[in-house]
Amino acid sequence: MTAPGSPKLPPAPSRRERARDATVAEIKDTARALLVQQGPDALTVRAIAREMGLTPPALYRYFAGHEELVTAMCTDVLDEITAALEAARDTVGRDDPVGRLMATCRGFREWSLAHPREFQLTFASMVDKPKDGGVAFGAVFLGVFVEIWAHQPFLVPTDDQLPHALVAQLREFSARTGDRLPLGVLVAYLSGWVRLYGAVTIEVFGHLGFALADPEPMFEAMLADMRRALTTPPVA
Repeated sequence: MTAPGSPKLPPAPSRRERARDATVAEIKDTARALLVQQGPDALTVRAIAREMGLTPPALYRYFAGHEELVTAMCTDVLDEITAALEAARDTVGRDDPVGRLMATCRGFREWSLAHPREFQLTFASMVDKPKDGGVAFGAVFLGVFVEIWAHQPFLVPTDDQLPHALVAQLREFSARTGDRLPLGVLVAYLSGWVRLYGAVTIEVFGHLGFALADPEPMFEAMLADMRRALTTPPVA
């Protein structure tokens, strides 16, 4: 019996709903296994159905088509990455927000190198992602920038030092994210993401092999440069 004033619990899923959820999970697990073993080209409805001992039409009872299935997989991967980033971030205390950012960046690189196929599918796939699929993922990095700015402001450009077309876009982005940071800090956030994503993508796809047998020292040099920028106080 529910105590007075206690929140009403949602009804337990029916046997049919539990069976459907289990099948959906099995489809996605099978698809991910094919992705890891054979690459994105192996992700066909026919191949997944064959692995599960089903007919392709049977899978269409759970996903409308290939694109919907891939989008669901990408959403799961983004959730997984977000959890990994949060775990990496929280290995450093809140008294060192720049250190928390560095740990988050390393966590992104480590996850991506350990899951190159999933990285490729999620970040390089041409299939449309859910409009809000990356919100939690991006919020991890943005949240750390909020911590850094609150702890100790750093040197950023003023609004009138930025291109007018960029300012208009940044104001729109700032409004969507709660207007928590000056536009110059958002530039630092976005610039940092461009550098991080570019460095990790190049390494995941093996495009530094022509020059570097081990890209990690260069990655650490990039983080050191980011740390210097984020700890340079504003000009008095």
